[in-house]
Amino acid sequence: MKYSGHRSLFAIGSAVLAAAWLFAVNTVQAASPGAAVVKKVVGTATYTDARGGGAIKENDILFQGATITTGAGSYVDLDLGVNGNALRVEADSTLALNKLEYTKAIATVTDTQVEVKKGSAVSNVINKLSKASKYEIKTPAGVAGIRGTCVRSGVTRITCLIGTIQFTPVAGGGVMITINGGNAFSPGALAAVKAGAAETSGLAKTATQLTANAAAAQVAQVVQQFTAALAADAAADAAKTGGSASTAAANSAKAAIADLLQAVNDAAATASPQVKAAIQAVAQTLTQNSESMTANAAASGAGIGVKVAGGTDAQASAAANTAATSVSNNATVVADANRQAAPSIVVARPNQNPTVVVDNRPPQPPPGTAPPSNNTQPGAQPGAQPPGTTVIFVSPNRGE
Repeated sequence: MKYSGHRSLFAIGSAVLAAAWLFAVNTVQAASPGAAVVKKVVGTATYTDARGGGAIKENDILFQGATITTGAGSYVDLDLGVNGNALRVEADSTLALNKLEYTKAIATVTDTQVEVKKGSAVSNVINKLSKASKYEIKTPAGVAGIRGTCVRSGVTRITCLIGTIQFTPVAGGGVMITINGGNAFSPGALAAVKAGAAETSGLAKTATQLTANAAAAQVAQVVQQFTAALAADAAADAAKTGGSASTAAANSAKAAIADLLQAVNDAAATASPQVKAAIQAVAQTLTQNSESMTANAAASGAGIGVKVAGGTDAQASAAANTAATSVSNNATVVADANRQAAPSIVVARPNQNPTVVVDNRPPQPPPGTAPPSNNTQPGAQPGAQPPGTTVIFVSPNRGE
């Protein structure tokens, strides 16, 4: 009897433990509602949701189901947090936050669905989302799926700056089209086409300013990514037409850094008191590191441009060194740029658009300067890359 009683108690205890475990698992895996925090409002903007509606103000919190409308010459910058970082509703636009949810289990899985009903929006997903996550942008032209991407989504055109978009147009029988960085899609086309330099550089400036307003601690990472992407695009074009990839990459990197630094400074000049200090600190750090950042981008861009055009590793390495040398007379800066360009040159493949990934190694400081501080900038988000973070190029379609 004692044994049977023990068995009965054990069975009951096991059942209780199993029920508790299942409850805990279900609780952890239940989707939680995300939110969009309004970081900046320029001009006039309103919202409508289940609660009613009204004018949008900085620091407002909007939830799924809300619709945002901006007036002419106006925009709203949002921080979606775990649901995909920075989002700008551009001028004379209407955007609906159809779904903002996330689930925290072994990895965070997000479900973000926004709909551009009028005008356009810029999304900059800084922290690459997990494979199980979903970030969809619905437009009258179709539905775009993104992960770790910067994109402008409009009612008639989808433009990708970095990363890759999987776009399913409304017309076309549901056939998915891949839009790589530097390319765009317009209704009626059978495939993505190359976006112009003015379009991509303009998108980079907008996305940089947006990120400064929404996630100041990650601006340095974004500036380096965008500069490298623009330099690689210019170098690839030059190499394919018989021009100098080194010169094109260096010139593009110099222009991009100047433009993006101006975008950050503009954001700092008009920032709210809550984030002004953080943006100013990042702007100062970017200015101090601009030479090494430009050299890194120029070297990587030149090397990848030569490889994309069919050049050898040796030719790409030589182009990278020439580009870095044309940007800086500092031997340490040039050596570091060549070192960071090397991995991208090895893995790049001909006739493909490059993409960029973050490399967490901090850049080497120029001789005679103090090492960069590891202190987190004011307003930094947990897990954000510090200012000065560098990036390298890798070939796309890495099986991620």
